[in-house]
Amino acid sequence: MNITKIELNNFRNYKKKIFDNFSNLNIIIGKNGIGKTSILEAIYLGSLAKSFKTTSELSIIKTGTDYFRIKIYYFDDGQKKNLELYLDKNGKKSKINSKLQNKLSSFISQYRIILLSPDELKLIKSSPNIRRNYLNIQISQLHKEYLYYLNNYNVLIKNKNDYLKKLLTNSTLDTRYLDILDEKIVEEGIKIYNYRKKYIDSINKYINSIFKNYVKNNEIELNYISDYEINDKDKLLKELKKNRRKEINIGMTSFGIHRDNFEFMHNGNNSKEYSSQGLQKLIVLAMKLSEIKIFMEDYQITPILLLDDLFSELDEKNRNSIFKSLNKDIQIFITTTDLKNINKNIIKKAKIYDLNERV
Repeated sequence: MNITKIELNNFRNYKKKIFDNFSNLNIIIGKNGIGKTSILEAIYLGSLAKSFKTTSELSIIKTGTDYFRIKIYYFDDGQKKNLELYLDKNGKKSKINSKLQNKLSSFISQYRIILLSPDELKLIKSSPNIRRNYLNIQISQLHKEYLYYLNNYNVLIKNKNDYLKKLLTNSTLDTRYLDILDEKIVEEGIKIYNYRKKYIDSINKYINSIFKNYVKNNEIELNYISDYEINDKDKLLKELKKNRRKEINIGMTSFGIHRDNFEFMHNGNNSKEYSSQGLQKLIVLAMKLSEIKIFMEDYQITPILLLDDLFSELDEKNRNSIFKSLNKDIQIFITTTDLKNINKNIIKKAKIYDLNERV
């Protein structure tokens, strides 16, 4: 799996731009604000149809225009393929090999990506919602049906919350409808829990030994926190029944898979409070390298690796050790402001895109 060319139209600060002749190792160099990360963002959108930089994707459209289009050309199993994603105020349209797709879900994960950027520290520092979103993205790249279960669950929770709000103002409404919803919610929730548990177990299979390559005599583990840890339909339904009066009073579902969280445990303590920022960076790095192991060793999938400004975040020893650990078959895209941050042996093997020279 190798990307060969990217076409951008009205994307961020690019009116019309083509980047091509990519190799396995690609270094994109340029000043801050020149558009380095935009290239990685386009690759990310080509895989997941969503941005890692913003939730307001209309803001990606170049000022003064009313749409953006990206087109990604790549080789997969020796075959030439292309993907196209278009966005305007009316929504997204996608194409695979020039054929319009009826559903965006058909477009997603034609190729898989793993991203490491300075913002990934939010996984440790921010809210459980950020960590749930991370799990959803990673698992959906490995199991397409996961998104189907997740969408079903979210619709059921919305329907239940709407009915709970009605019960707040009209206590004569029949609560048997909640029994029907709860049964379906538990069925979908158990499926989602099992996928998440399996993925976190897979991370734990690799992360500790990888982390010890950077910091000796330390222990790292992800601790999954879920209401569904019971993992038994009848017991979960009983818990929901126990919570019903509370949920009616607040007009919201307070028990379920939508409240899931996980913690990064460092030497038995929550890394959010226990670890320095430098160690937190290495913990996230170890998790990302664990993801590569999962994709390649557990699922025989070769992902594309996006490293956004990584080299300003790590010292030279750790930068070099990353490349020693990577499989040579992985296509890598690196952004940096200065080639001095990168080992000369790595530069010799890379295709260099100097955006400073293209302005």
